[in-house]
Amino acid sequence: MVWLIGAAGVLPNAAIAPALPDIADAFGISDQTSVFILMTAHAPGLFMAFVIGVAADRFGRRRTIVPCLLLFGLGGLAIMASTNLAMLLTFRFIQGLGTAGFLSLAIVIIGDNYEGAERTRIIGQNALSITLSVALLPAAGGLLTELFGWRGPFAMHAATIVLAFFAATLLPPDERRTPETLRNQLRQARPHLVQREVGVLLLVAPFTFLVFFAMGTTTMPIHLENEFSASAGIRGLIQSLPAVSAGLVALNMGRIATRHSTSAIVRAGYVGVLVCLVGIALSPSLAVIIAPVLVRGAADQLVIVPLQSRAASLAPEGHRAVMVAAYGTAVRIGQVSGPAAVAGLLAVGDTRLVFWAGAALSAAMLVFITLTRTYIDRDPWFKSPSR
Repeated sequence: MVWLIGAAGVLPNAAIAPALPDIADAFGISDQTSVFILMTAHAPGLFMAFVIGVAADRFGRRRTIVPCLLLFGLGGLAIMASTNLAMLLTFRFIQGLGTAGFLSLAIVIIGDNYEGAERTRIIGQNALSITLSVALLPAAGGLLTELFGWRGPFAMHAATIVLAFFAATLLPPDERRTPETLRNQLRQARPHLVQREVGVLLLVAPFTFLVFFAMGTTTMPIHLENEFSASAGIRGLIQSLPAVSAGLVALNMGRIATRHSTSAIVRAGYVGVLVCLVGIALSPSLAVIIAPVLVRGAADQLVIVPLQSRAASLAPEGHRAVMVAAYGTAVRIGQVSGPAAVAGLLAVGDTRLVFWAGAALSAAMLVFITLTRTYIDRDPWFKSPSR
């Protein structure tokens, strides 16, 4: 169940990314404007991720995730009725109010039940379920776009309504908690949030997801159409390819985590990101672009999974959702900034410029992670209860 909730977190973008050029044509907007459609579903996470984290620590995991799933699914159905861009963006924003908690709460629930390398292994398995979604959803979204137009992929979002029913039935009941004031809850969480380890993590997260979201999800479908005249189906298929290598890494993440430090794994991932972006920028054909796209899948897992596990380790269970929500807010900053950065770069150049800019930022992040590896690897001052 937790893996399904995590996998639902990719629905806002993976399912509709192949349809972006078709949405742009339907509403008569430019490529620069169309990328904001992706951004709108993540903008609410800038303030809602932390609110949802506080609610999950205060009221329980199940009571928080079920309404989020329902809101997202209903918003997706509403988007299909949109007759203009303003309606579409409004309903995407409403969806964002729900999706702000998907990935974070899945990680919180895993963090509640596992520790250390075992937690990283389970988060890797969760990442595998997300990877399978990333593999299937772009291809399915591209096919639905070719069959039913740009509205087709949004029909898949209704699956979260069914998932909400199962979450309400299958997730463990929330414990009855002694009521405490919100002020006291935040006061107790504060020492965990001001650790230096947390500061480094919250700096790495937004730039990481800016790169991943701007290059992989936002720019890739536009690049494939503009440079290679790829159809929606081909765009979806190519965007699904990273799941192959990502799945192999996810299955072995527990073993990797026991043999290497978090910073070493993340640095290896960023080397892969750098190779991927340079490779895409230089690729002269669709056949050649397959290799760097496959590298991207492995790199994503090597970077994201250890960072998620780190976020879950920096606070005890009673404040874990707030901690992961703070990480989720940093992630949303990157996801929202990504399309904006892409729009700015496309205004002065083409999609290859975007990939070169992403490569430069990745190189800078590789240097930063190397310099701060002590904080990334060091255990926090608190020791969580054994399980």
